[in-house]
Amino acid sequence: MITMENGQDKASSLDLLDHCCQLVADTYGKPDSPEWTNSDFIRLSSILYKKTHVRISPNTLKRIFGKIKTDARYYPQKATRDALVQYVGFADWDRFIDAQSRQNSIIFTQSPDIQSVMTPQVEVPSSGSRARKLPSRMILLTSFALIVAGIAAWRGFVFWQSKKTAVTLFCKNPEGENPHSAVFVLRDFGHVSELSNEYAIDFGDNDEIRLNAKDSVYSHYYEVPGRYFAILKKAGTPLDTVPVFLRTSGWTATAKMMYDTTRVYPIETPGLFSHAYNSVSAKEIARAGVDTNRTFFVDFINTHTSGIDGDNFELLVDVKASPPRPGVRCSQVRLTVYGDSSNHMVDIMKPGCVHWSKLQFSELKKDGRSEGPNFLGADLTAGGTIEMKVVNRRATLLINGKEAYKNTYHKALRHIYGLDIMFAGIGTVRSVRLRDLKTGKQFAGNF
Repeated sequence: MITMENGQDKASSLDLLDHCCQLVADTYGKPDSPEWTNSDFIRLSSILYKKTHVRISPNTLKRIFGKIKTDARYYPQKATRDALVQYVGFADWDRFIDAQSRQNSIIFTQSPDIQSVMTPQVEVPSSGSRARKLPSRMILLTSFALIVAGIAAWRGFVFWQSKKTAVTLFCKNPEGENPHSAVFVLRDFGHVSELSNEYAIDFGDNDEIRLNAKDSVYSHYYEVPGRYFAILKKAGTPLDTVPVFLRTSGWTATAKMMYDTTRVYPIETPGLFSHAYNSVSAKEIARAGVDTNRTFFVDFINTHTSGIDGDNFELLVDVKASPPRPGVRCSQVRLTVYGDSSNHMVDIMKPGCVHWSKLQFSELKKDGRSEGPNFLGADLTAGGTIEMKVVNRRATLLINGKEAYKNTYHKALRHIYGLDIMFAGIGTVRSVRLRDLKTGKQFAGNF
């Protein structure tokens, strides 16, 4: 006999895998997995990655579900099995096995032998007594019937629940360079056609579109590098989220003007942040099309798959905020760290303007409107430092070496996809130092 994890032999392990596959199919909303098409496996692969952060290729899923035939039944590695059962509500494969064992123990609480199970037992009545024991087989069959009925009811509920909220969002091309036209597809479009006015897609860049009853495909034009989170909403409630990533080749500069939400202005900056070229001039910004007599902002962005852990890193930037100029009173500096499913961000304002300051570490969000008059207030027009240090999701923010905030967040940032340093007006970035605290890996955009 071939021994598998948790004392399960190969045959019973494959039975558990089959049961797991059926639960996955039920949760996915299409219980009849043999009828799945290639697009179903592609979509399930994307859903599993979003829910568990484990990437299982469509071909691997096909082998697991038996769509691709092999000489012996394919049995995936434990990390893959963990991801599958996490999708249906279990912590990992071991917890899944424990749950099935507990169900079986209802039947075989005392581990009866075969003879006692198959043969009805009748107690010989003593003098003056007519008492009889119920047949063991009747107890067994009744328990088994109750379990089967319970499993069927649970699967029916999962299927019904999935059909209630089965509309999901999928992006055909979630990664690209700048600019990028992302194509979004609605799955189970019939639900949208029923109540189309309640559905919308928030593209994550301050643009949103209401859905209609005719179209299941929508395109959106992204023109600033970064990592965005497109959210499908129903009556304002988020249903599904899809990340979109625009990478750069080194550092870039992009300008935008206040109240102008329709345009951005890429600035030609060959050699930015090298040979003391640490800022852009008013002339360069004007040449890009910006009216420098109005309020404008400049984003310095470097995005790529960095290989740095967003929950264990340290980042130090040395900046010089814009001096007072037309449209600039608060000398704003915003630092953003892009992550897998969220961001870290700090928005520092000149004292007197802290009402507008903001801070985010993953799901934790604070702002100057509720935190008091000294929250994130600092005058960086003569220069200063901003430091983030995160150790196992324990985040610390320092401004000019002084601790300004410390707290622990819960939603993992995971991988860092790059940095964005934004100034109101014309700012200078004098240095950037980002490294992984566990591996020591350095950010490719350090200088």
